[in-house]
Amino acid sequence: MHGWIGRCLRVNLTKNDFKLEEISQELMNKFLGGRGLGVKILFDEIDPMVDPLYPDNKLIFVSGPLVGTGAVTGASCNVITKSALSGTIACAKLRGHFGAELKYSGLDMIIVEGRAEFPVILSILDDKIVIQPALEYWGRTTSETENMFKSSLSDRWAARDTYLLSIGPAGEKLVPMANVINDGFLSVGGAGIGAVMGSKNLKAIAVKGNHSVTVADGNRFVQVVTTLINKLNSAPLTSQSMSSWGSAFLVGLCNQKAILPFKNFQSSSFEESKQIGTEALSSAFALRSRGCFACPIACIKKADVDNRFYKGKGMAPTYLAIGALGLNCGITDLTNIGIANMICGEMGLDPVAAGGTIATAMELERKGLLTKDSLKLDLRFGNGEDLIQALTLMATKKGHVKRIGRGAKALAEEYGHPELFMGVKNIPLAPFDPRAIQGMGLHFATSNYGPHHLYAYTFIDEVLNVHEKSDPWTTEGKPELVKRFQDITAVMDSLGLCNWSLMGLKFNNFVPLINSCLGTSYKAEDLLQTGERVWNLERLFNMRAGFNRSHDSLPERFYNEPIEDGPAKGQISKANEMLDDYYGLRGWDNKGQPSAEILRALELESRDAKNKD
Repeated sequence: MHGWIGRCLRVNLTKNDFKLEEISQELMNKFLGGRGLGVKILFDEIDPMVDPLYPDNKLIFVSGPLVGTGAVTGASCNVITKSALSGTIACAKLRGHFGAELKYSGLDMIIVEGRAEFPVILSILDDKIVIQPALEYWGRTTSETENMFKSSLSDRWAARDTYLLSIGPAGEKLVPMANVINDGFLSVGGAGIGAVMGSKNLKAIAVKGNHSVTVADGNRFVQVVTTLINKLNSAPLTSQSMSSWGSAFLVGLCNQKAILPFKNFQSSSFEESKQIGTEALSSAFALRSRGCFACPIACIKKADVDNRFYKGKGMAPTYLAIGALGLNCGITDLTNIGIANMICGEMGLDPVAAGGTIATAMELERKGLLTKDSLKLDLRFGNGEDLIQALTLMATKKGHVKRIGRGAKALAEEYGHPELFMGVKNIPLAPFDPRAIQGMGLHFATSNYGPHHLYAYTFIDEVLNVHEKSDPWTTEGKPELVKRFQDITAVMDSLGLCNWSLMGLKFNNFVPLINSCLGTSYKAEDLLQTGERVWNLERLFNMRAGFNRSHDSLPERFYNEPIEDGPAKGQISKANEMLDDYYGLRGWDNKGQPSAEILRALELESRDAKNKD
């Protein structure tokens, strides 16, 4: 077996035991691994109507077959569960080195079941598997947890090679916006997964191993890796923009098209975002680059901060942070945005969900519905210092701000204004105004995981025009674009490849890499069919969880309130008008139900994959 290890660790926290299981080659071939395999296991093993915080929900940590092989950008690990925030299936993308070390520990996958009686850490170090008490770690931030655990190891060199995934106080307190953190990185997507982990009293997972991962054709594999690295090193976006500033370089480009939201998506940030471009970022922070395993791009930017709100190391502001924690809250001070982003990492909060919730609170404040007296904080648009305090209080459920910690939708409904919630499927939108980027708007409406841009990278063509020129303000060809990027992303996540690489590579470039690693003879269309299979299985899960066409819709603001100023003046979202065409391309009926024909074509029509309505 090449690429895959073929082994899974199943941990039952209720019984405080575990066992090793073999993963069938047939299952790995059909779903590739990573996200696809995790989705399949979750679909088969839990009731989609389960309460996400009940012991019957499961957490699945799974690396793709290319992770740990040296495949270029092959570092991504996924966490699959039912989200505590959305109620849908959820997936968090883990960057860094955790995924590769999971493979070196001799595992493709960990399935966590049940609930521990008290806080624990799952330790998998050099084939020694231990479920150890973690009472002294409970209440600690993610960096404190990592430092304490590594300090507890007698061998300091072993500690350097040990990688942790953990939750912060937000996950422990079951805050529905909680996420998981690994290697000091904020995980991408997966709002609510941290609360599921906290509900199981699982503080962290530590991995270290000495197993090897083999490839089928080593000579060919090295040749392909070298070719792809050369391509990435010669492509301007991956060799310059991403390497210099990470995803923050998108701020200026999205600003030019009025895509960045301002003040809870009330308007365009066209003027304000000029203050927080790449030059301002370089002035505000001494940026240091850090790369994930086997990645030449090194797009992660780290920085040190030392002021009265935060002292320590953390991630410098990304596009997500600048949009969600900054401009959408009316904040243009990069230092405050950077601190807010670092606090999300320490507390284990998803920055998109947290930023969207605070933006909702700020619009309620502007309307006179949420007052400073009621919160003991001044959550006005533009008030960065009180936003920073709010994040910590939300995560620890302290003070009057804890009511905000239930999420943006619950907050808007509590005050009788559900229309102020700018989200889909209970999750706030990532910072792309769907009126100004039509393909992304359609993806936000239809995404199985809620409105997060990194599950369909349409901006690669709609903003950057990397593979084809696609005007973000028009609807022409957008249903096809959205479906293609959704399927590609599902494949890349399943293999363990980073989707940012698509800024310098085409999907077809990866096919020889995959085949030389796995010893397969896939064509691009075979892999895309696997991506489509994963997407449809996620859809079936959500439909069994109670979701339907009515949930594939954006907030009314985007349909009825045109952008008032800037280059996209007058634009509204046409996502609702594109929905039937998108369903048709997917082979779904007008209710969004996958047809029997498409399920047969994707080999999903079996007794365990049928919709059990």
